[in-house]
Amino acid sequence: MNIEQTIWADKHRPKELDDLILPSQHREDFEMIIKKKELPNLLLTGPAGGGKTTIAQILTSKKGVLKYKRDNLLEVNGSSKESRSITFVSDVIEPFLKIPPAAGDKYRVVFIDEGEQLTDASFKALKGIIEKYQVKYGRFILTSNYLSKIPDPILSRFTPYIFKQIPIEFVGDYCKNILDIENVEYDEKDLLFVIENFYPDVRKIVTNLQRFSLTGKLKVNRDVSLNTEKALIASIIELAGYLKNGENHKINRVMTTVLSLLDNQDLEFKRIYLDLFETKEIPVPAKIVINKYSNSHQSCLVPSMHFSAMFFEIIQTLNVYYVAIKKE
Repeated sequence: MNIEQTIWADKHRPKELDDLILPSQHREDFEMIIKKKELPNLLLTGPAGGGKTTIAQILTSKKGVLKYKRDNLLEVNGSSKESRSITFVSDVIEPFLKIPPAAGDKYRVVFIDEGEQLTDASFKALKGIIEKYQVKYGRFILTSNYLSKIPDPILSRFTPYIFKQIPIEFVGDYCKNILDIENVEYDEKDLLFVIENFYPDVRKIVTNLQRFSLTGKLKVNRDVSLNTEKALIASIIELAGYLKNGENHKINRVMTTVLSLLDNQDLEFKRIYLDLFETKEIPVPAKIVINKYSNSHQSCLVPSMHFSAMFFEIIQTLNVYYVAIKKE
């Protein structure tokens, strides 16, 4: 069996534009690219799991601009140590572009996924290659989670499209459809638990649904997660106590515990934010910080790092707060 048929994230990846939720202008532009078979250099940016790679694959398929993808498309993993180097640019990308398109296709396309991972030297070399080959038949598609990491000389040679997170309602329907197709029994509470933990990264949501459904039934170990959530809350209460009593030398131990818990568990962060906010032992200044991060949780790229940022801001806020109280 083809490995793509065993990995749900690939097996159930949308194959046409109509299967995707897109801003109207994005959709119109992509439809026109397919209709006219005119492909510009494209830079697709936005959160992980938001559809960037899917768009690139659709545009370079038979339903897009390439009839002979095998011959005329070079797919590059920009995060790979080998492919992000200048050697790869000069020894693989340029030789690929030296050969004209095969079998009547108009372009040879280089698709670099996670393009922001390229080295500075690679970007400089790539700039020259883009200038050289785009006047003929060379086209480039880059995806990136972070627009700010793409150098200006590269940006100026691409048409950028910024992707926002996919609506959570659409993600829920999409996941239900996958579970139904795979004949997996599930409780909606467990499905929602997985979605809320990994949203907005749809790829990660689907990957974990598969991981939790090996028996043919969606089983989420909520007890382990709940114990971890309680430990996180207890750690932040402990942190607040140390800061109040001026025992700052004990903060590192709490910090190590929190980072370890975040690193090893799949957590329902929205509930943790709510429980923290409602915990009486948490000082009001810390709750203001918690409320801010709870509101921005849905749009964050990495939930665990977002929570870590909240933890460090709580330390800073309470330090200032208790120093001010002592001066009064």
